[in-house]
Amino acid sequence: MKPKSYPVILLSALPDLASAEELADALVGAHLAACVNIFPEMRSVYFWQGEIVREKEVKIFVKTSSEVSAAAIAFIKARHPYSVPEITTIGQSGGVDMHPDYWAWLSAYVGSAAKTR
Repeated sequence: MKPKSYPVILLSALPDLASAEELADALVGAHLAACVNIFPEMRSVYFWQGEIVREKEVKIFVKTSSEVSAAAIAFIKARHPYSVPEITTIGQSGGVDMHPDYWAWLSAYVGSAAKTR
């Protein structure tokens, strides 16, 4: 019996809008996400290579399913421009609530390319 899938949200920061849009298009095109929200121009402060860095970044919210979340994470990691990308997972063990109509739409799309093969 196939386990029930549930919503997963992946967060990542990218250096610019072009790289965020490219990754978002690729994720949705590969059916690894049904929707990616792009939040342009946020300010990040972080510690890197011995110093505090302040930079503009772009945040993405990747809406996916537990059914393909591991593949989506690997996909992001392989295509991310940073050597150590942020990939934060919300709901990997459950616990993310989505409106049932939205979840039905999302789960029908995510992984659907693989389901038809």
